[in-house]
Amino acid sequence: MKNKITTLINKCVFVFVLMAFFSTAKTFGQIGIPTYPFSQICASPSFNTFTLNFTFSTANTYVLEMSDANGSFATLTGITILSSQTSTSPGSFTFKVPTTTAGENYRFRVRGGTTTGPQSSPALAAYYKAFNADFTLNGGISPINICGSGIFQLLIDNGPASNDSPVDFPSLKYKWKKNGVFVPGETGSFLNINSSGDYQAFVDYGNCSTLDDGQIEKSVKVTVNIVAAGSTFTIASSSGNTICPPATSILSVTAGYSYQWSRDGVAISGAQANTYVASQAGSYTVIVNQGGCSSTSTPFVLSTEGFNSSIDVQQEPLANIISAGETKTITVTTDAVSPTFEWYLNGTLIPLATTNSYTTSDVGNYKVKIKQTSGCNTFKEFFFLLKEGINPNQVPNLISPNDDGVNDTWVIPQDYVNANTEVLIIDPQGNVDFQTVNYQNNWPVKEIVFKSTNPVYYYIISKDGSPVKKGSITIIK
Repeated sequence: MKNKITTLINKCVFVFVLMAFFSTAKTFGQIGIPTYPFSQICASPSFNTFTLNFTFSTANTYVLEMSDANGSFATLTGITILSSQTSTSPGSFTFKVPTTTAGENYRFRVRGGTTTGPQSSPALAAYYKAFNADFTLNGGISPINICGSGIFQLLIDNGPASNDSPVDFPSLKYKWKKNGVFVPGETGSFLNINSSGDYQAFVDYGNCSTLDDGQIEKSVKVTVNIVAAGSTFTIASSSGNTICPPATSILSVTAGYSYQWSRDGVAISGAQANTYVASQAGSYTVIVNQGGCSSTSTPFVLSTEGFNSSIDVQQEPLANIISAGETKTITVTTDAVSPTFEWYLNGTLIPLATTNSYTTSDVGNYKVKIKQTSGCNTFKEFFFLLKEGINPNQVPNLISPNDDGVNDTWVIPQDYVNANTEVLIIDPQGNVDFQTVNYQNNWPVKEIVFKSTNPVYYYIISKDGSPVKKGSITIIK
C-alpha cells in the first residue's frame, strides 16, 4: 500500500513540473521577436521617427528596449516612445533614438511586465547624424602648395556659426582619403601629411555612410602639391598686360598658404588673397607663403590704354586766385586720340566750351572732362576752383597796418622767400627801413607815423645779388 502511495505522489510531482514547464514555455511564447522594415537606423535632426512591430498572445503592459552599441541590454539606450499600439496583436512602437546613438550592433526586444520576449532582434547599425552637410578643409583653398619637406596639417574648418561644422560635435569620427584610397587609422578631424595628392574627409556614420561622392557629409576635395623651396610663381591677368580704365584686371597666382601683393614695390593694404583686382597701372608682385618658406613672384607690369593729360592751374582743394575783373585762360594738354572737351561751372555744362582751353572771369567750381574717342574709350577729369582775392603771385603795393587782422603786413609770394633772396625796403626819406633774407611777411616791424598824406615806401627784391622786382608800397590807415 505504501508503494502505491509513493508512486502516486511521484506521478503528481511529475505532472506538476510538466505543467509548470509548459506554462513557462507558453508565457515566453507570448511575445514575438520585434520586426521592422529598415535595415539600419540613420537618424538626423530632420528625420528621427522609426516604427517596429511585434506579436503577443495576451494583453499586458509592453515596453520596448534598445540595447547599447554592443548589443547588451545591461545598459539600455534611452529611446523616446512617440506612440504605441499594444491592445491587439500585432502591436507596434514608434520611437526616436537619442543624439548619442552610434554603433553597428544595436538590438531590440519587448518586455511585458516581468516577461521578456524569447530573444532580441538581429543586430543592426544605428547612427544619429548630428551633422549632415558638406564642409571645407583649410579655408576651402585648393590647390595648396607646400614649400619643401616637413609635415603639413589638413584641418576641418570650424565655421563662424554654431553647429555649422562637424567639429562642433566632438563625438564624431572621420575617414580620410588620399587619391581615392582610405588612409588607414585616421579618424580625427585633422590629417598630418607630407606628400602630394588629392585629399578628402568624410564623417563616419558606419553603415549610414557611403563614403563616396554620393555622401552629403564630406569635405570639398583639396589638392596638395609639395613644391621645392624657392619655387617661382607667375602672375596671370584676366585682361592681358593692359587695361582700359575704368575697367579692371583680375591678377591671380597659384594658390599657396598666404599672400601679400605689392605695386611698384609697396605692399597693398588688405591684398592678401591669391587674387587681386587691379585698377591702376604698375609693376605687381606677390609674396606666396607655402607653409614653411615663401617665394616672390616674377614682376607683372600692367599698363593702361588710357592717355596722359595735364592742366595749367592748381586742382582742388587748392584755389586759384583772380582779381576782380581779371580774366584767366585755363589750358589742358593731352595726348588723347581724337579728344573731346567739356567744361562745367558749378556742375552746369558751359555751352560752346569744347576746346582744350577756356577763358573766364567768373569765379566758382570748375570741371573739365577729356574723352578719348578712338581706341580705348576712356576719360579723365580735372577739378579746380577760381576764387576772387589778392593774387598770391603778385607783390602787393598797398597795406593797412591798423591791427584789424586784414592786410596788416606786407605779404609777398613764396617764390621770394628763401635764403638766396633779399628784401630791401626804403622809407619816404630814402633811408633803409628794413633789410633781410628769408623774409617772413612781417613788415612793418615798427609803428608807421602818418602825417598829412599816406606815406609811400619802396622795395627792391634781389636774388643772388641781382634785383628781380622793384615797386612801391602805399601805407593807409
